[in-house]
Amino acid sequence: TLITSPYVPWLMKAPSKKDVLFITFFDTRSSTPFDEYGTVPTLAERNGDFSGLTLNNQPIVIYDPATGQPFPNNTINRPLSPQAQALLSFIPAPNQTGSLQQNYHRLATQGSNSTTLGTRWIHNFGDSGGSPIASMMRQFSNVGVRQNINANFNYSHSASDILNIFPALTGKRQSDSYSLALGYTLGRGKLNNNFTLNWNRSNSTTRNNFTNVQDVATQSGILGPGGAPLNPDPLNYGLPNVILSQFNGLSETQPSFRTNQTIGLSIASSWSHGKHNLRYGGDFRRVHLDLLGGTNSTGSFYFTGLFTEAPGTNTSTSNQTTSGSALADLLLDLPQETTIQAPYKKSYMRANSWDAFVQDDWRVSATFTMFYGLRYEYFSPYSEKYDRLANLDHSADFTSVTPVYPNQVGPFSGKYDRTLIDPFKVAYSPRIGFALRPLKDTVVRGGYAINYTNGQYANFIQDLAYQPPYANVQTNQTTLGAQISLQDGFPAPQTIGNYSIAKHYRLPYVQVWNLNVQRTIPLGIVLNIGYSGAKGTHLSILDAPGRFGDTSASGVFFTFEDSVAFSNFNSLVVSAQKRLQKGISLGATYTYSHSIDNASSIGGSAATCSTNCAQNWQNLLAEESNSSFDLRHQLKGRFLYELPFGPDQHLLTTGNWLSHAASNWSVSGDFNISSGSPLTPTIAAAPSDVARGTAGSLRPDRVPGVSITAGGGARDRWFNTAAFTPQFAPGQLYGTASRYSIPGPGTVNVDMSLSKSLQFSGTRNLEFRATADNAFNIVQYSGIDTQYDSFALGQVTSARSMRRLSVEARFRF
Repeated sequence: TLITSPYVPWLMKAPSKKDVLFITFFDTRSSTPFDEYGTVPTLAERNGDFSGLTLNNQPIVIYDPATGQPFPNNTINRPLSPQAQALLSFIPAPNQTGSLQQNYHRLATQGSNSTTLGTRWIHNFGDSGGSPIASMMRQFSNVGVRQNINANFNYSHSASDILNIFPALTGKRQSDSYSLALGYTLGRGKLNNNFTLNWNRSNSTTRNNFTNVQDVATQSGILGPGGAPLNPDPLNYGLPNVILSQFNGLSETQPSFRTNQTIGLSIASSWSHGKHNLRYGGDFRRVHLDLLGGTNSTGSFYFTGLFTEAPGTNTSTSNQTTSGSALADLLLDLPQETTIQAPYKKSYMRANSWDAFVQDDWRVSATFTMFYGLRYEYFSPYSEKYDRLANLDHSADFTSVTPVYPNQVGPFSGKYDRTLIDPFKVAYSPRIGFALRPLKDTVVRGGYAINYTNGQYANFIQDLAYQPPYANVQTNQTTLGAQISLQDGFPAPQTIGNYSIAKHYRLPYVQVWNLNVQRTIPLGIVLNIGYSGAKGTHLSILDAPGRFGDTSASGVFFTFEDSVAFSNFNSLVVSAQKRLQKGISLGATYTYSHSIDNASSIGGSAATCSTNCAQNWQNLLAEESNSSFDLRHQLKGRFLYELPFGPDQHLLTTGNWLSHAASNWSVSGDFNISSGSPLTPTIAAAPSDVARGTAGSLRPDRVPGVSITAGGGARDRWFNTAAFTPQFAPGQLYGTASRYSIPGPGTVNVDMSLSKSLQFSGTRNLEFRATADNAFNIVQYSGIDTQYDSFALGQVTSARSMRRLSVEARFRF
């Protein structure tokens, strides 16, 4: 793949020496391979013939839900649903043969482009500046006044393809960003002050192939209440998601439209006095967030095989299909569950944030420096311009829930603020650090700090906005008596939403600490050994109280979010860096780390319970496991070799044409060798899990004494699938397998670059560079099927990009 990346910078001199204007323009076009495998129904299976359907070489018998008897010849002998046939037309036919269950392969190219334009203007007044403030200050002091004003404007545009394993479900992503910063700097003696006014605005959209173009749901026979279109707003057009255990279902690109705007004022000052360098200041930001979509706007249908399995099957203990088929349920128009969350109008969110800080850099002695400071932050929760927000007030044991709206009084929690959660006003962030040189060429550094997740409110505000009566929210269950079908899967919007957040939600924060010892050893090598740790507190966790059939549940389908999770991270880092000497520079860093948590996701949120939802809301500690980003081993490094040819070098120093042609060549690169991120064993659509409204949260049982990695590492068997089982003991509701307990594919990657520089008179310079990502074209797996209700369990589903070549030229003047 060839990527051209033109780089054109301009430096323009203004008439006055006190004015400087910079203009920079970048344009980049790129393409990335997309390579995925999946499992799709055969032509016979699409027509109701399941005579060839097997699991572990054993036939899967399809039962007639009307008679309770197997279909003759395992073939459905009644008319098939026209809506099902319409949906199946968007799933391509198999294009692979062989022993693997993955009978479909798609290889495509993902295109992207980006353009940035930046301008910056600086005007320096100098000691003889003529501003009124400077004139006034000079009357009281003989010390010169330093001041300048500056303006910085940037524009960027980016667009990229959203690829899907099925071509019909692709989409486009586009964003346009604008930023303007106006600054004024005023200094006198050892005092400096900076005042900055910032404006940032970005518009981002995500569209599927049907957004604002074609009501494909209505054309496929998928309708809303009373036979009306499911989504009257063309911005929400698209196919419904279809979840099929065993097969790859339909996963539509969900339309999303977001506008972010921030207006901020910053004041920062510094004052040097003796051995102290004091800095202090503050910021104010007004945040606007307008959004529409980005959730389950096109709706979802869950098919589990519940209706075509053998009568009397204990679905609470058998979570792997041995009879019945999700595809057969689809063909017979028998969904077990439907869900939708489609907003009616755009939401207009508003928030304010304040912060103030003071810090001191104290040079205690020539060999010892201290750094300490305190930062206070206040981030107001978002309010909606028209108060179109809703939460769920609940009793202490979740047996009762009721909707609550801004400025209302809930029956269980009392008065609710306009933002529906209490403001968090005690975000104090101390920090302290030191640097000590106990011996020559040896430096010891350490530090401790607390940081709050200031963007957390933005992660869940749309979940509060997309609630009844401001959105079409539905969860319909046949196991609870709902009469649903493909044509009438969403009969009536709910009056109670599907999401709730704790009224006393606290902002998550993380404590970080580190200690490093650095020493320079012979050959110009800088050796560093360090330890770092982090502890996250009040992290978000999602669970589903009220969805279970016990006495402590309300029976209302909703997701509950609270800040009660934790995380722990520890790492040991050893690095060696050889400074540039005789044209050679080398560096490598080895990291051994381990991270655990019981959070649904670090800094993230979702309104629906799926793989990021706690399996058992009554036992959140059972979610403790490796973190999703846990990389146990990682070796990263870089290298640079400047070829010794040309004038002022060791070889070909004559200065003739050959000497100049061979001069200023360099070879550089970096490498990354690491273990893989862990994966979670799941059951995507177990009938018992879907019946509780928590599809995707259930995990299989861990089989004691069986290795997860034994015999693994191959494309058709990445891990030992016998280490887990979807078969539960009688009465058991949840699996014992841990989250992120399967080692994922690691990384072995080397990027290399070859460059040539041509120096002209003055400051003019021309550089040619050719870069190869994954230079040795090493095949690297990325996706693994870990679903225990999938035919492709344990098999590789996708690979990372192969070698990619970039060629660019840069001219500086």
